[in-house]
Amino acid sequence: MSFRKCAVIAATLSIAGCTLYNDVSISPLVLNPAQLERGGDVQSMVNKADFLRALEFKPVVESRTRKSAAELNALGTAEMAAGRYDDARRHLRAALDLQPFRETTAHIEWALSQVEYMCNNFEPALDWAQQANGHGMAIKQWHLDYLTALAHTNAYKFTGLPSSQIPMKASRPDVPRIDIRINGRKSVNAVIDSGAVLSIVSERLASDLSVRKLGQFRGTFFGLLGEPISVQFGLLDSVTLGDIVIENVPVAIMPDDEMRFVVAGRHEFNIDFLLGANFLKEFRTDLDFPRGLVTFTHLTSDEHHPAADQNLFVEGFRPYARGTVNRHGWYMFVLDTGSEVTFLNVFDALSIP
Repeated sequence: MSFRKCAVIAATLSIAGCTLYNDVSISPLVLNPAQLERGGDVQSMVNKADFLRALEFKPVVESRTRKSAAELNALGTAEMAAGRYDDARRHLRAALDLQPFRETTAHIEWALSQVEYMCNNFEPALDWAQQANGHGMAIKQWHLDYLTALAHTNAYKFTGLPSSQIPMKASRPDVPRIDIRINGRKSVNAVIDSGAVLSIVSERLASDLSVRKLGQFRGTFFGLLGEPISVQFGLLDSVTLGDIVIENVPVAIMPDDEMRFVVAGRHEFNIDFLLGANFLKEFRTDLDFPRGLVTFTHLTSDEHHPAADQNLFVEGFRPYARGTVNRHGWYMFVLDTGSEVTFLNVFDALSIP
């Protein structure tokens, strides 16, 4: 792999590598179901990240006379990954009503916090996270502070037209970039980075725009090599995408040095802004690389209905897609528009014929 490729991948993963309650290592290929146990129940399907198969167990789980907290939790987890948040909320609450063991209760409460976070309901997301914390799940204090700061914020408020098509550049480096306007006055070239859990702004740009800080607390993201990166959090008044205006956009504020990379010819590539996954989830986003265009269409509450044969799932606040490699098995890949190349970790690259 060339240095040029590694540089932009490092940019992506330094922003994507955020952990909220356990120290974990993140790799682009995260699961090989062929190496996991076989099974024909909802929990086994979730363990293998076969979420669509897990959803098929819904009638069976709901029809049981004696409900199982473990089954309801597994079903709710699959529905959360598949973006079926109303169903996930209902089944996870039903699992809690059965008063499971303390550890299971904490995991269910954390799942409910994630559901509410994905729905931009930050106050209940905070409440569930605090309950999970009280039941033994060591959730990062900065995440609780972040939810507290957003608890009464009407984030991602839309005005303007529901859809807009924007010119897109995707070469040197090979990542999609568009011109946007921040706070109604500053034009910025932004990277569309679905691998970043949150939109990111450089400290330089945040200072130039006098971005409102969400308190004085700091969070920790992790780089490609596991190095910690201290970030602050802020709220943009607005982000304008063509004819679409989005108000109250949460961002992480990252040191300038962590957003400066070397690309082909050892030229420096500076990133001032990234549109992350929690921003992109509000849209149907069509990237047309041959024509150099991207179309953003705001998804209303009535349009948040995943397809029956979907191949897009969310875990840990970032999107995944399922695919095969050399026609063997299937694997869960991080869907990362901020990376120039598709790549595997070393273990799985050696194990695939």
